[in-house]
Amino acid sequence: MSKLLIFIVFVLLAGCQPVTVQRTDGPVPLAVRVDDAAYWLEEWNRIRELPDDKLQRTLKRREQDFARSPSPRSRLRLVLLLTEGPKLVRDQSRALSLLKGLDKASASDSANALAALLEQIIGEQLWAGDKITELRTKLKQADTRVEELERQLHELTDIEQSIQQRN
Repeated sequence: MSKLLIFIVFVLLAGCQPVTVQRTDGPVPLAVRVDDAAYWLEEWNRIRELPDDKLQRTLKRREQDFARSPSPRSRLRLVLLLTEGPKLVRDQSRALSLLKGLDKASASDSANALAALLEQIIGEQLWAGDKITELRTKLKQADTRVEELERQLHELTDIEQSIQQRN
């Protein structure tokens, strides 16, 4: 009886979750994912741990997948790699242009949420990059000003010492 109750609870809980079907490699032709958000987290963690040679192959494969089938899922898989992947494959301007082309009506709720999050991350990183560039410029100007003031101070010290030596 308890096994039947557990099965019924499992079926009811599974019915409350969005179900997505995806193709996988291997003997089983498809896999059912109950929680799409978990899929994106797994995808992100998988990307972060790839060695450089596999990372380049993954980028090429995702570009090919997107070219063959520009679905929201293939688009977001490529965007996730370009946005949050290691620096070797990171191209945030390209990721942003791909995000802007996303058909939000045909994407799942979790895909739309991921797209909004990635767009926000890219915006913040671009803002931070601009701010860092601005601060570096100001720091360089301040260093130049300090050098000029030190030179003037040295000249004034030399003048003061020469005046004192005359007296």
